[in-house]
Amino acid sequence: MSTDPDIEKIFEPQRTLAPQAVGSQVVLMSIVSIVTVLAFNLLRPKNKVIYEPKVKYHVGDKPPPRISDSLCGWLPPLIRTKEPELLDKVGLDAVTFLRFNRLMRWLFTGISVLTCGILIPINAVYTLQHVKPENRDILSILTIRDVGGNLLYAHVAVTYLITFLIMGIVYFYWKKMLALRLAWFRSPEYIQSFYARTLAITEVPRKFQSDEGLRQIFGSVQVPYPTTSVHIGRRVGRLPELIEFHNNTVRELEEYLVRYLKGGRVAKKRPTIRIGGCWGCGGTKRDAIDYYTEKLKRTEAAIEEYRNQIDTRKAEKYGFASMAAVPYAHIVARLLKGKHPKGTTITLAPNPKDIIWENMSKSNSELRSKRMIGFVWLVLVCFFNTLPLFIISILANLNQIKDIPQFSFLAGWSKDSPGTFAFVSGVLPPSVSGIFGFFLPIIMRWLSQFMGATTQSKLDRQVVARYFAFLVISQLIIFTLIGVLFHAISQIVHQVGKQSFQEIIDNLHNLPEFINNAYIDQSSYWLTFFPLRGFLVVFDLAQIINLVWIFIKTRYASNSKEWQFVIFNFTQSLWPHTS
Repeated sequence: MSTDPDIEKIFEPQRTLAPQAVGSQVVLMSIVSIVTVLAFNLLRPKNKVIYEPKVKYHVGDKPPPRISDSLCGWLPPLIRTKEPELLDKVGLDAVTFLRFNRLMRWLFTGISVLTCGILIPINAVYTLQHVKPENRDILSILTIRDVGGNLLYAHVAVTYLITFLIMGIVYFYWKKMLALRLAWFRSPEYIQSFYARTLAITEVPRKFQSDEGLRQIFGSVQVPYPTTSVHIGRRVGRLPELIEFHNNTVRELEEYLVRYLKGGRVAKKRPTIRIGGCWGCGGTKRDAIDYYTEKLKRTEAAIEEYRNQIDTRKAEKYGFASMAAVPYAHIVARLLKGKHPKGTTITLAPNPKDIIWENMSKSNSELRSKRMIGFVWLVLVCFFNTLPLFIISILANLNQIKDIPQFSFLAGWSKDSPGTFAFVSGVLPPSVSGIFGFFLPIIMRWLSQFMGATTQSKLDRQVVARYFAFLVISQLIIFTLIGVLFHAISQIVHQVGKQSFQEIIDNLHNLPEFINNAYIDQSSYWLTFFPLRGFLVVFDLAQIINLVWIFIKTRYASNSKEWQFVIFNFTQSLWPHTS
């Protein structure tokens, strides 16, 4: 049965991919990125404390490559420094991150060559030949939206080629990663470190929570190499708080010393501090350097006393066993992998700096409780973080919403000022998405640590996995479905009163094609999102936030210590790895 062409228009896709909106976002982000890169190149030579801190404060004999003060002097070391040198200077984790970025670069380069070199010409030629000029634009001709017939087999073939490409590149880099890992295990830094020949024993039963108990655990299994020493973990009490208090005291003392010796000259008056006052009134006025020096000595004495008493404190459910050599520890860890002697789990010990000690001592019941509470909070945070998707989807679908009679003011805006309409519909959606997406990983990191992650490495893996799952579900499924609903509702509302409900229902057989086209139309949002991500990468490179913070701290905040520490603690909570 034939269908009225007017009724078919109910499900006809919106014939635009907002090329002006995409173009405005690309132009804006490109200009901002170029300005940021130029500012970075101009400011870098005079702000080495921000851009080259490890030149002066490097660890041991591992200074970074020298960088000249010329405009682009940072590029030659970036190009010439090879992976073995990087492995020695920055460690395995940093090199792994760089290698992963290289993997993604070649992966997407290959995919771009296949799609842009094969599919885009096919899509463009077919669309130009079979679609009327008024029903196409510069972006829609590049997509599969209007392609049909035997040419679709080309897309199927390229999909298989992309799959094989991904498998090949991932396998190649996996082999490279194994070689890199073996090189790190053979490096002098790893071989000479104490933790490399140490095993971590967790979930130790109560009756084995002693040094002798750990020896009995190792004596109950057949291992080719004996332990040289074993130590059960002990309750540290207020020791972590004292160490943090000590570090804060050092920062406070350094602040007043810098103020007293600012510019290499000794000030005429020693800095003072008011103890016990309120808003600068009352209290006792004392010499700041003497006060914090005495405070530091008292804190160091308290820490030393705590450490001397550590062997008398209550045992914890974890411990460590040292072997005579690094290979011995690896062999024993491999032999005991998957085995649980006396109910324990024995693995290679992580770097002490990587351990989250407060979670190591939590009981199983406490961990179960925290994981349940943390999971509920995580679900709630992810649920409420999907609400901004409605705002983003509304902004990303202004082109469709303006055709709804109830939002006729948008149509008037689009007609009277198409430039500003395209600019807002292209810039606002990714900006709102970027703002809301900035805080979610931070919240996820807090919740993951609350749920009992024992090392920073585990914490990073959990955050990446959970954030990736959230993005797949929210951005690629929920957000796109919302866009499909906007397309469908806008078309149906536009036809209400013109066609009967039965006539609309009779054309539901067009719905699958309509949904497919709506998914393709949503690609305009991602074409505006990626330029923003590119700018944020440049923004991170330029370290604008650190630059502004240091400028304020050194120029205007020297007389407001409390305010400085509020901002310092806030920035450390947002970027815990920022020095």
